[in-house]
Amino acid sequence: MKSTAILIALGILPFLANAETITGHYSSNLPMKRGDISISVKRTGKSTQPNKKGRFALRNVDIDNDTLVLHSESHDRTSYLPVRGCVEFIIKDEADKVDIVQKKAPYEPSGMYGGQIFTKASLEKTGESMTLAAVNAKAPRSNVYTSFTGKTEPLYYIDGLEVGEIATLPLSEVAYVELVRPSNPECAAMGSRGGNGMILVTTVTKYKAENPAWNEPTEYHWEIQLDAGK
Repeated sequence: MKSTAILIALGILPFLANAETITGHYSSNLPMKRGDISISVKRTGKSTQPNKKGRFALRNVDIDNDTLVLHSESHDRTSYLPVRGCVEFIIKDEADKVDIVQKKAPYEPSGMYGGQIFTKASLEKTGESMTLAAVNAKAPRSNVYTSFTGKTEPLYYIDGLEVGEIATLPLSEVAYVELVRPSNPECAAMGSRGGNGMILVTTVTKYKAENPAWNEPTEYHWEIQLDAGK
């Protein structure tokens, strides 16, 4: 019995790895009864209905392989919407077609040392044009005095290479910044050199080379043609 349970658990691991929450908005110009529309996941059969504002959500969807099923009971029609990696759906149901906009989630960077990540978009909101000024505006206490070195500056890295400063680095060249606090084990392992933490900058050039998807949502817009009145 125990071995059976283990095999079952291993079998669902690939599904869980891709499981995410899908959200969306449904609207229609057709006459509808309350509860007429259901949106379900073909693989698991889990279903939901849009709320009064048309919003809906489905959890634990395998976004790489699942298909959403849009069903109208009173109009007796069903449409199949492949998820294909998207996490947001905007569905407009009309007499002769279903108009769909699908959006992928933005590609979010992951840091090397579990530090705090500031994307270019979040740093731009500070109004600063230089990288260090923007980081300090987001995290004013990033530079902390240490008695080991007598310095207040953290260690700076650009694309993995240590540099003397980043004060003159334009924010326009930056993809994201990882702020690693002095308490981080990686800094502690560096002794006095890591006493003020680290600021690791990844440039747009390096990030795009390593991540072809980049950090922008991808949007699909398509239609399902229907017979009027069906």
